Amino acid sequence: MNKVMQYVQANEATKKLKIVNVIKDGEDNELLKKDLEVLDRVYPEIDIEFIEIEGVFGSDLIEELSVKWHIPKNFMFIASPSDRFSYRVAELGGVRLIM
Repeated sequence: MNKVMQYVQANEATKKLKIVNVIKDGEDNELLKKDLEVLDRVYPEIDIEFIEIEGVFGSDLIEELSVKWHIPKNFMFIASPSDRFSYRVAELGGVRLIM
């Protein structure tokens, strides 16, 4: 997440960031929430909004959020997916990859 924050700080005009986590049943994101609290203190100039969504990550969800929030998909980022990631980045409609 720190790489994301560094990238946004250095390369983007925005100072607002929505961090979306698609949660599955039984998952606990308390450690992620604590990490985001730290990042919020380290990068006070960037407004971080954490959003948990139950569901399945994929191109349909990206499209839904793009329309709902009026954010073009090419303004969205995903973290570097693991080798277990079920999609190719090209299939996700233009989101950018942060490595």
